Amino acid sequence: METQPIYSKRTLLWDWTSTRDHDATPALQSTTASLTKPASRIASITNWNSWRPPELPSNLPFRPMIRTPAQLEGNEWDMIRGSIDAELQRDPNTPTPLVVVHTFNEPERIPLSVADALHLWHTQILPLRESHGRHRVKLVSPACASDPPGTQWLDAFMAGLPQEHDRPDVLGLHFYTMPDQTADVGLAAAQAYFEERRARFDLPVIISEVACTSRDPAAVDRFTRGLVRWLEEPGQGWVIEYGLFGVMREVADGFVSPAAQLLDREGEWTGLGKWWVGLEE
Repeated sequence: METQPIYSKRTLLWDWTSTRDHDATPALQSTTASLTKPASRIASITNWNSWRPPELPSNLPFRPMIRTPAQLEGNEWDMIRGSIDAELQRDPNTPTPLVVVHTFNEPERIPLSVADALHLWHTQILPLRESHGRHRVKLVSPACASDPPGTQWLDAFMAGLPQEHDRPDVLGLHFYTMPDQTADVGLAAAQAYFEERRARFDLPVIISEVACTSRDPAAVDRFTRGLVRWLEEPGQGWVIEYGLFGVMREVADGFVSPAAQLLDREGEWTGLGKWWVGLEE
């Protein structure tokens, strides 16, 4: 995948609850409408699911995700294949349309063993790429947490794919700071982690989740803006896309920080969200 120009890396992590509540929530309707404005810097969307959010602008590419083994069977598997076909046909004016497919989300926490993941990779996931051609379907590796269990899982998975033709096209990564880290320490840790992972596997990178977990709004703001500036420097052309967590009205769990939310409880962009989307400097 080619290096993309500045501001074309931002992928919207759109939680399924926003789709569920959209039609009954005027603030969410205003939020989705804002993504059609010329100032919007969002380049793609994902929702941890196999189906495209119907309320989001149709011109934005959708990145389907095989989140767990459940997406490899039944109706979920049909939706994965349907989403791929729909994305490949979405814009007939694109000379070489392609679709990016995310695979297992933090598999070490499902838990999914490396052996089982490799079996599914070879029997079902690789054939998705083979059936369409590598120039049309790009596979993202499983995206693990940045803690030791996640790092070890990804190392073992990649070691199980020694042949070039079996490897993913893109490395999927997550990163969350520790709650007690300062913004600058967290930023340095994130940069070091991404650079080490990229160098180790020699693949372009999609950061499919990243956030500061500090409860201090000033620290969250400093970390986020610093990371975004760094990710969009020309020297980080190996980072193809990245998504800030999280675009949802409610805080996902007790680990993530309320200060990092990109939507407020009503469904409007927070100040940080407006800045990142490009609606406010």
